[in-house]
Amino acid sequence: MKHLILSLLITCFFVKVSAQIANVDTSLKFRQLFVNCERRWVVLPQKSDTAKTYAYGYIYIDEYAGFTFDLQGMFSVDDKGRYVNKSSVFPNKASYKYRLPANWFRVALLSPKHFEELKIEPEPDWVKAYYKYTDTVQHNFRLGFVYNAVDQCALALPYLERVYKIDPHYKGLGFEMAFAYNGLNRFDEAIKVLEPSVKSDPKNLFLYKELGYAYAHKRLFDKAITAYKLGLQLTAEGQSEEKGEMAANMADAYKNLGNQEEYRNWMIKGKSYVPPTSPNYKRFVNAGF
Repeated sequence: MKHLILSLLITCFFVKVSAQIANVDTSLKFRQLFVNCERRWVVLPQKSDTAKTYAYGYIYIDEYAGFTFDLQGMFSVDDKGRYVNKSSVFPNKASYKYRLPANWFRVALLSPKHFEELKIEPEPDWVKAYYKYTDTVQHNFRLGFVYNAVDQCALALPYLERVYKIDPHYKGLGFEMAFAYNGLNRFDEAIKVLEPSVKSDPKNLFLYKELGYAYAHKRLFDKAITAYKLGLQLTAEGQSEEKGEMAANMADAYKNLGNQEEYRNWMIKGKSYVPPTSPNYKRFVNAGF
């Protein structure tokens, strides 16, 4: 919903001012992943080939909301290549913040040579509050969590490993490290973290989910099945993506062991665990169930 609202706002602003100026800045290259633009001013791609204005803003990390884009204004380009601030189209000089999903579009970096034209500082004063912290362990854990949330496991892991050196039993650390290791196909390291984690936190179904995944990719199928069954015992009644995914992965483990009966059994069960709109439901249907 927030994404839709932001898109509508930007579209409205484009419609209001795009017809006024016909110049574009060909130096803007929309190639940057937002995860590489933390604490940077960026420009969003135009909404259409006919739009002649650009939206710009600042990307930062809110430790609890994750990667966030603060939409600061609009600009057009005059015939001398200067940026002309169009931020008066914003009601009451408001800014709009949006939490960024993993698949957000690519952006261009806003060149410092245009900061004065747009009347912006290299770093806005308001963002400094997001980078004041006293608990280094918590800060590193949250940054690892944030990078994992946007599927940037390679960037998450250094932060999580710093926490592990100080407090290997930090709450939530086992799962986040295992998620990152599994995402990087470092399954031995994931197992090394997960095996003690499930002993210290035996009611955490997500640990069993990651452990089953790591075991399966090491072709330790019997261990994977055991982990998934323990995880399924911890799920609530009714449908859920976790139940469907674990059932499907366990079915694959049985198939790899040559046990077709249990493969079919868990594929049928897994299909019942998720609604027809689920991506996992399509997985069962595509397999003929």
